[in-house]
Amino acid sequence: MGAGVMTAAFVAVVIFSPNTLTDEPADWEIVDVCLAGHNEIVAHDHATLRIIIDGSEVAIPANVGIDDSWCDGMRGIHTHDETGKLHIETPTPMNAPVGAFFEIWGETFNENQILNQVADEDSEVAMYVNGELSDQYQNQVIHNNDIIEIHYRDRSD
Repeated sequence: MGAGVMTAAFVAVVIFSPNTLTDEPADWEIVDVCLAGHNEIVAHDHATLRIIIDGSEVAIPANVGIDDSWCDGMRGIHTHDETGKLHIETPTPMNAPVGAFFEIWGETFNENQILNQVADEDSEVAMYVNGELSDQYQNQVIHNNDIIEIHYRDRSD
């Protein structure tokens, strides 16, 4: 009977924690969006992304997700300038997780890492959405006019 309980517990952990056994990236629908122009757009939202590493803001590059190696047009989440303004433009309503933007950008973001900065016993990654601490990290769905701040900082801050 003990082995059966342990097996059931293991299966429950795997079912409720799908990333436990794999490091595969999430399958976000918006990552596959490639728009040739604005005629195809049904949803058009904007948000602001700020990345602060040890107190210094990192510029989000212009044209992330525009005319890249995968898409000759605009990806579902993209930038036009270095202000951190994210443009979320899709042919149908769909979620736009923060992690999808980082996948399009080709950079890393999760609860343990932002860009090339990895959390350890002295440093942490913290995310705020509209001034409120969030534990959703890469899974945080972006909404119109959100202000998202990702900090890499000393744990004592």
